[in-house]
Amino acid sequence: MSPGRCAGAAGLAIVALLRLAVTPGGGAQESAPRIAITIDDLPWNGPLEPQERAAATERLLSTLSERGVQAAGFANCGRVPPGAPLLRLWREHGMTLGNHSERHRDLNDAPLAEWLADVRSCDARLRELTGGSTKYFRYPFLHQGPTVERQAAALELLQELGLEIAHVSVDNSEWMLSRPYEAALRRGDTAEARRIGDLLIEHILRTIHRAQDVARRKVGRDVDHLLLLHATLLVSDKMGTLLDTLAADGFQFVSIEQALGDPVYALPDGYTGPSGLSWLYRMEPASPEDVAWDRAEAERLREALSAGRDYRSPSRVR
Repeated sequence: MSPGRCAGAAGLAIVALLRLAVTPGGGAQESAPRIAITIDDLPWNGPLEPQERAAATERLLSTLSERGVQAAGFANCGRVPPGAPLLRLWREHGMTLGNHSERHRDLNDAPLAEWLADVRSCDARLRELTGGSTKYFRYPFLHQGPTVERQAAALELLQELGLEIAHVSVDNSEWMLSRPYEAALRRGDTAEARRIGDLLIEHILRTIHRAQDVARRKVGRDVDHLLLLHATLLVSDKMGTLLDTLAADGFQFVSIEQALGDPVYALPDGYTGPSGLSWLYRMEPASPEDVAWDRAEAERLREALSAGRDYRSPSRVR
């Protein structure tokens, strides 16, 4: 059994509690879907020059702020230059900053002592920057420990530092599109850049709708979702379109704190192993086989990129 699990009876009680969202009139009805926007690999993931990174970061944050979205960004502190100018931009826009470790090392195979030291070092740097308000940690690659021993060591450190795991319900392969997008822009191929941007929006919608379906299957209702994205030029350029598309699809945007307040994130963790999984796959009863859909979706993206053509498919996955 994975470390940190609550007793089976308590887990079953939580499942029973979150089966239905009950309206004031007593009827069972799902409320409007809610989602938190979270962005990994701050201050930036990509080859832009410092001034271009600053402009793209400001564009991204302004887009979020204009739509009233309080996003959470997770920093790889070893990439943060002196003065942390981009992280300060995040703070100035009222966004949440979290720990993504010093060097983004993989808990599956990094020397454990070095991995733990990376988390501790990044925590110290962020607390100095934020005045001690850092409270969330996201595992690099979503790898939470391939063995009980590594999983327990990581959880013990997070508890010591007072850090809450920033779970992800909507994992995706958005990262696959970022470099082809930048390459298209560099060679002046605006049509291909636009096509890749369209692929991004479609892909994110598909992964969100898939997560909704998994949640309903496993707990009997939709949940508050946490979407994983990365600090790239593609995400910066297309964030407005993505937010507007999600709003048109009925989604309300919430903070990471609000999303993690959903009781589903208090369910026992049912998975110990090497895969980086959505929380919806990790939570008891664990369903790591669900990752097969994610892999098929990544292959669909790969084929669409290599085909160099428009790609259309139903936005809803069943």
